[in-house]
Amino acid sequence: MTQNWFLNEAQNYDLYMSVIAVEEIDAMLNLEKKENIKNLMVENDTKILDLNEKAEKLSKEYMSQGAIPESEPEDAMHVAIATVNEIELLASWNFKHIVSINPIKKIHEINREHDYIVIEIGSLEIYGGAKYGNL
Repeated sequence: MTQNWFLNEAQNYDLYMSVIAVEEIDAMLNLEKKENIKNLMVENDTKILDLNEKAEKLSKEYMSQGAIPESEPEDAMHVAIATVNEIELLASWNFKHIVSINPIKKIHEINREHDYIVIEIGSLEIYGGAKYGNL
């Protein structure tokens, strides 16, 4: 489903990825999967967003207020980087700590408290991917 989404839907979006995601991809042991992901990112002109001081501070806020567990700082940084860069839609495959109703509600609450945009968070299925099957 993810590959079909990239082949058929990605051109409808400006694509961004956090530097944290790049580091996670670089650390993958499955070389074929790593190469496939990197190729998709290059082919779709994905822009890399850096972790800056504002995003780092916001990620700590997400963890301290219980939106994302303190044991998952990378997850908090993904969301914070998207937020401070005013990325309207965040696609994630992390259904435990990001794409779940309680974290989303708390993230929205924190973003409103700090005058950040409320970003839409979901899997690729809600961004047009459902027609290609399930994750």
